[in-house]
Amino acid sequence: MPIATYRGFNLQSANNSTEIWQVKIKNHLLTGNLAAVKKSIDWWCETASIIDPKEFDSVGRKREAAAGIQENFNGFALKNDTGEANGWYCFFNGRLIKGSKVAIQKHIEAYLLARQRAEAQQKK
Repeated sequence: MPIATYRGFNLQSANNSTEIWQVKIKNHLLTGNLAAVKKSIDWWCETASIIDPKEFDSVGRKREAAAGIQENFNGFALKNDTGEANGWYCFFNGRLIKGSKVAIQKHIEAYLLARQRAEAQQKK
């Protein structure tokens, strides 16, 4: 049973598992993943109130890697790593632009149209 110390509290692994940890604060036994238990200890030290590690359950979980989408639009690579509607981004003229796919496409089209007009003006 591994034991660790965090901010003066003794942490113990539960059921011989390295995934589940527990700590005793006052007379409350708190159990959860290590990051969530540490967050509960932090909360206790800073506010003197006990919050169950389940409230912080998402803390310390690795973000699930999305497959990631990439599309080529007029020579620019539009990418979306999260799968969210506004999670698109593109490196455009040395700058990162982010937003919805349609908004980025409109921005690129407006730039290309303005560049065409400027080239046409120079030829006259």
